[in-house]
Amino acid sequence: MLKAAVDLQSIRDNFHFLRKKTQSRIMAVVKADAYGHGLKEISVSLASAGAEALGVGTVREGLRLRDSLDRVHIYSLLGPMEEEDYQIIRSRRIIPFIHSWEQLKALSEFSRACTQKIPVVLKLETGMNRLGFRAADLQLLLEHWNNCQGLELDMLVSHLALTDDPLKQEKVKSQMEAFMKYCRAFADKGLEFKKSIANSAALIGCPETHLDVVRPGIALYGENPFQAKASGSKGRGLVQAMHITAPVLAVHELKAGEGVSYGLCFTAPRDMRIAIIGCGYAHNYSRLLSNRAWMLYQGERLPVLGRVCMQLTVVDATCASGISSGDRVHILGGIGKNAVSARDMAGWWGTVAYEVFCLLGRNPREYIHRG
Repeated sequence: MLKAAVDLQSIRDNFHFLRKKTQSRIMAVVKADAYGHGLKEISVSLASAGAEALGVGTVREGLRLRDSLDRVHIYSLLGPMEEEDYQIIRSRRIIPFIHSWEQLKALSEFSRACTQKIPVVLKLETGMNRLGFRAADLQLLLEHWNNCQGLELDMLVSHLALTDDPLKQEKVKSQMEAFMKYCRAFADKGLEFKKSIANSAALIGCPETHLDVVRPGIALYGENPFQAKASGSKGRGLVQAMHITAPVLAVHELKAGEGVSYGLCFTAPRDMRIAIIGCGYAHNYSRLLSNRAWMLYQGERLPVLGRVCMQLTVVDATCASGISSGDRVHILGGIGKNAVSARDMAGWWGTVAYEVFCLLGRNPREYIHRG
């Protein structure tokens, strides 16, 4: 019932927008099914726009791309997680991020039987406190690397935690200093490698973090990391690529004092006209949007009334003259000043634009080809 339309030209335009912001190489991040936009379609579109490197999540995601994109460098940000992944890395030229001793030792052992060295990326912890080798591991890591004869160091990476907050740039500086300390230690051993730490917000707002490779993700899909900040102009020009519509199933009157939907948690303060929309939490339109969200019909925003149900949601259509069964409303996107952005929906939902895209993008998708 829901339809997700993804504008591929907007994806390419966003890539070109980011391309103009840096002299560094861009690794376009397409993990998690390209943030719900479609892994293969988005990756092919980005490659046609000039992307020479793509960052997938799992090794298996990289495998899905290799036949379509033979010349693009494909990096797995999570690296090998299953035994079969090691063979895929070698045979299909997937470059893994390595964040643990278990991965490093297993891949080193596997590489001994290979005729060519396997390029790898070492992930280093600088303050995000998720995955990566830590400062206490540095000396042992350098010593162990000398025994990894079948591996080739492609890149050192880390991940910034607070680049979208202009008031917390000291943390960015601290992470950069920690990262460069790692890099100097590896360089002092005579090793050559690329360096990467910048995400979308850092690419747009922190040029000192660009180094050799930048890794934009959410900005490729049109979300401005600075939109809610005073520095929002930094990302102005990014265009949301995902638009989702749902059908109007019925339109009828609601009398003053009558309630609607489960629990009757909305009571009409006056005579109203309501529309029943064919979407609900079965389509990943969250129940948390009850009495909080808005939909778009011909440029007018329609507030959600009462509880979101499994496959149905009610909106106030009093101002929507002409709305009738068979029409479609935008639950995300649309055109004009009242278009529903992923950031708008995230605010109503109590989440972030990433989750909005990833969940709503699971609905049937179609692709808009322009240009």
